[in-house]
Amino acid sequence: MRLKQSNIPALTAIMLSLVLSCLSWSASAQETHYQVDLSERATQTVNIEARFSDVTGNTLDFHLPVWRSGLYLILDFVGTVSGIEVTDGNGNALPFEQTAKSSWQVTRPNARSGDVVVTYRVYADSLTDRTRHVDADHAFLNPAAVFMYADQLRDEPIEVSMDLPDGWRAASGMEQPDSGRFVAPHFDRLVDSPIEAGTFDLVTFEAAGMTVDFLIHGIWDGDEERLASEMAALVEATAEVFAASDTGLPTDYYLFILHSGDGLGGGTEYYNSTLVHTDPRAFWDEDRWQGFLGLMAHEFFHTWNVKRFRPASIDRYDYQDINYTELLWVAEGLTSYYDQLLPVRAGLVSVDDYRDQLASAITGVVDAPGYSQDTLARASFEAWTKNFHRGADRAADKPNRTVSFYSQGGLLGLVLDLEIRRISNGERSLDTVMTALYDDFPLGGGGFTYADFRERLAAAGGDALADQLDGWVYDTQPLPLAEALASIGWVLEREDTSEDRVQVSIDAPVRGNPPVVSYARLDGAAWNAGINAGDELIALDGVQISNGLDVMLRRYSPGEEVEFTLFRDGILKTLPLTLNPVIGDFEVDVNEDAGETAAELRSGWLGGVEEDEE
Repeated sequence: MRLKQSNIPALTAIMLSLVLSCLSWSASAQETHYQVDLSERATQTVNIEARFSDVTGNTLDFHLPVWRSGLYLILDFVGTVSGIEVTDGNGNALPFEQTAKSSWQVTRPNARSGDVVVTYRVYADSLTDRTRHVDADHAFLNPAAVFMYADQLRDEPIEVSMDLPDGWRAASGMEQPDSGRFVAPHFDRLVDSPIEAGTFDLVTFEAAGMTVDFLIHGIWDGDEERLASEMAALVEATAEVFAASDTGLPTDYYLFILHSGDGLGGGTEYYNSTLVHTDPRAFWDEDRWQGFLGLMAHEFFHTWNVKRFRPASIDRYDYQDINYTELLWVAEGLTSYYDQLLPVRAGLVSVDDYRDQLASAITGVVDAPGYSQDTLARASFEAWTKNFHRGADRAADKPNRTVSFYSQGGLLGLVLDLEIRRISNGERSLDTVMTALYDDFPLGGGGFTYADFRERLAAAGGDALADQLDGWVYDTQPLPLAEALASIGWVLEREDTSEDRVQVSIDAPVRGNPPVVSYARLDGAAWNAGINAGDELIALDGVQISNGLDVMLRRYSPGEEVEFTLFRDGILKTLPLTLNPVIGDFEVDVNEDAGETAAELRSGWLGGVEEDEE
């Protein structure tokens, strides 16, 4: 329709009014702005101002999270917070009170829209748990550990501004429009975006359609070419798992943050970044480097599994309480499966070494006493109270009664992958299931349930395999590891351990003089003899033990009875003990007579990497 000339001024006025209205809304839109002051970094202190804009209502509740993602443990960061003050936008003090251990409520004299400003100090000396650490040389801030949030503004835009010292720069997975200024769409993205500031090294490369920054704070070998090449290979191998996805890449930018220092280890995944710790020796020691590659693969795989699709019960985090789920064997366990496999597919770890890694993982799971005591679903649900809990309660008995949803979940992933490949003649795999979860359950869409996972497993591997899954997850049915490996021409068997013939089944370290028992293995020789955690071992058959228990036991044969002398609560005791035979560790070998079908399945599984290409 053609407009009459006389209507144009009126239309222009309407459009101008709409534009001005939008601009007015944008200028007054609610958001949270954090100002980070590092002037007291030499004393490991950070001063933070949290400005909650355009607050409405008579009161405002604000909180500091009690945990961080990636660690299933209540940490209560508020313990290092002090000097809290609350004012309005004009600097006038507002009354507030603490309503819970990590929550406060401010009272506003009127309900009109206005700013609420909270200032406080954080003592930042917690590097090993990857939460907050500031000193003269750098600043690491895990947002969940340092930034307070308001219920009213949790889903509103975020801005973080840092006063960077001369010569410093900052990095995060968040957008950084200006040096030291970050923006995020909401608080959930903020807590999923750790910040590192300082004079770090930075290696940048392209891989799988992503721009990748690799940040290093600490000691490393400086070999940028090797680092970029091998990390790029891992990124590409991981993206290949989801190559059939209709969703596309989860991000076009990714940031690895590495802290390298003596005794450091572990990592945590985030929305489009990860924080990883390593001992510097990993750069010079090949075995340690392989472990480092596995850690990197684990955290990067989480960019899909957990950071894009996650269990329904934790689709939206509760930052003030435990977040229970029975599906950590998917989130962490299946990721642990891929973290060993992907370096092989990337050509960074030999197939021989991978077989050794598998054998070690199988020994650790199958020979653990909890293997027949606990289920993957229960271990997932109890992660916060048993697997990660640091208290003394049940500590000595945990290895006897629980399983690891990481390692046992990883072996379940191995079984599922190889079974799907066998059933489908290599047409489908666990990659198929993971891709379906990625496409069907985007972050924030409600998450997936066990039934959802089971349905997609059945679509890839059949109803019978889905039925078996119930027993492996909700019961203690043993995993058919030997049968699964046989389908690709590998043989699972025990190693010959003729040197050590007996054991007392004290699996935890016994150190010191006298050595102190950490725990006695369920139904083992020490357990049946009544040896307890905390017992000080003095003598074996009247001979002082010191630190040489393993060597002393080599003079005995299975079934012999010996006497252990020990101190318990200051009282000397002597206990008879019947020695058990040593059970050899597992090993994985190649069955040279397995046939062409097994070889083809193995080749597809390993991404085309074969033993003769090592």
